Amino acid sequence: MNFIQEKLAKMRISRKIALSFVVVILMGAFLLTLPISNRGWTWLNPLDALFTATSATCVTGLVTKVTADQFTMFGQLVILLMIQIGGLGLMTIVAIFIIHLKSRLSLNDRLMMKEMLNQDSLSDMHNFIRSILRYTLIFEGCGSILLAIRFIPQYAPEYGIVRGIFNSIFISISAFCNAGFDTMSATSLMPYVDDPLVNIVVMLLIVLGGLGFAVWFDLRDRFRDMRKGKFTPSRFWKYLSLHTKLVLLMTSFLIVVPAVLIFCVEYNNPATLGALSLPGKLFAALFQSVTLRTAGFASLDIASLHQSTKFLMIICMFIGGSPGGTAGGVKTTTIAVLALLVLNQLKNRDEVVAFKRSITQSVVIRSAMILFINLFSLVIGLFILTLSEKATFLHLFFEAVSAMATVGLSANVTPTLTVVGKVVIILLMYIGRIGVITLIISIIRGKGSAQKTLSYPSGHVIVG
Repeated sequence: MNFIQEKLAKMRISRKIALSFVVVILMGAFLLTLPISNRGWTWLNPLDALFTATSATCVTGLVTKVTADQFTMFGQLVILLMIQIGGLGLMTIVAIFIIHLKSRLSLNDRLMMKEMLNQDSLSDMHNFIRSILRYTLIFEGCGSILLAIRFIPQYAPEYGIVRGIFNSIFISISAFCNAGFDTMSATSLMPYVDDPLVNIVVMLLIVLGGLGFAVWFDLRDRFRDMRKGKFTPSRFWKYLSLHTKLVLLMTSFLIVVPAVLIFCVEYNNPATLGALSLPGKLFAALFQSVTLRTAGFASLDIASLHQSTKFLMIICMFIGGSPGGTAGGVKTTTIAVLALLVLNQLKNRDEVVAFKRSITQSVVIRSAMILFINLFSLVIGLFILTLSEKATFLHLFFEAVSAMATVGLSANVTPTLTVVGKVVIILLMYIGRIGVITLIISIIRGKGSAQKTLSYPSGHVIVG
């Protein structure tokens, strides 16, 4: 035991993060193979169990077996636990226990939390983690109560009140963690395509989970300052951090614009929006736009959408949510920084500037790395899928992006995947959740990384 503790203590933080997800996935996969987890008390294929466990822990939502049909209440509870752990991160869960048991975090613990939660500093990490737990419970609890208003009457005749409450809790946690799992049926939330309560609650939970913890607390602190009279409501925006401003603007843009385009393109499609009333069309278009924040719930049949809509959704899924939250993708701020880089270069400005604040070169370089490495990993995965699977290229492209961005939407490709296809999607989901850079650093960065780097003479390269 002491040997293991010593090894863990010496292990790099990035490797601990990567390993923590592996541990949760393997434990979950083992539990899901057991007869107690499966209807009919049968053993589940280990690869399907591993696929489901990876999808749950990486808060994706892609499934080879329908959750409601395949798994018992125990199996669904295992999935729910993996979603919650995967959404917050095992290290965050461990830190919460450490705080409650020892009332303090070691420097190594705080460094790990800083990396896990994408924070810039170690200051007040203790209260930051406590706040994450408190707000998570508040959001998920309120969501469960509101969803129960709809789900209990709906399922009382068949499942009873207990099952209705469980469905409400499951979907609330799944939505907040941007997981996309549900315990309803193979049709996800399609029966509630025009239900205002279900749509609004689930969309709010998705957005709240996808904004990132830092944004919540920045908004909370600025509201407190405003109530204390430190500034007027008209100056509220000015006092927000640059990160919060970029996240709110990008999130709003990536919800409104795709919703409008989906509404216009699918308006007369009889298999999607065509058969719905005008309010139903609006709810469905907005819901599918919000769920692209990497949530994975579907109120429309994805396979029936126009090709242009699917391509639009691929772009939105690839961007994903915001750093430090439960969403995946390359992140809204990554795209914002690179867009600002292009805009400032077009203005012949060397600095990357936004809202009268300059963005450091290290952030710009990291953003470019994230985009490039994610694209490179996606291309490799997609190439293998085109060799092993029989689906159309667009549907495979959709599936690969959905996996890597931990979205969970599928054009009915997941159930037909071959063994090779399942392995590729498992790897893409894992890479997408822990982050490509975290994975690479955990593998290749050695002790020599701390050594001083050499400076070389500059050379000229012609580009463009």
